[in-house]
Amino acid sequence: MLSFDEFQQNVEPIIVRQGCDAGGDCHGGGLRGALQLSPTGAKDVRYDFDQVSLEVSAVYPESSLILTKPLAVSGTPHGYKPFASTSDPDYQTILAWILHGVTH
Repeated sequence: MLSFDEFQQNVEPIIVRQGCDAGGDCHGGGLRGALQLSPTGAKDVRYDFDQVSLEVSAVYPESSLILTKPLAVSGTPHGYKPFASTSDPDYQTILAWILHGVTH
């Protein structure tokens, strides 16, 4: 079970810092992409948690789309690749959140 509190404290700040929201052509849903996030001016952490949770694989945590799409070395299509490698601190923070959720 993924932790909302951990998401709010550790993951949402990464999403905000990376500029991932419903603005522009990113994460507004529909034709823009599958992952929908709340807009910058009206952040809804619960909504973002629910949406990001859908991008998590409990069976193969490292294959979760929330990790592979923004990973520069992955073959998963995504216009913005903020994680240079799996050793990126933000990548590791999100992976830790996922692992904690799927092992507890």
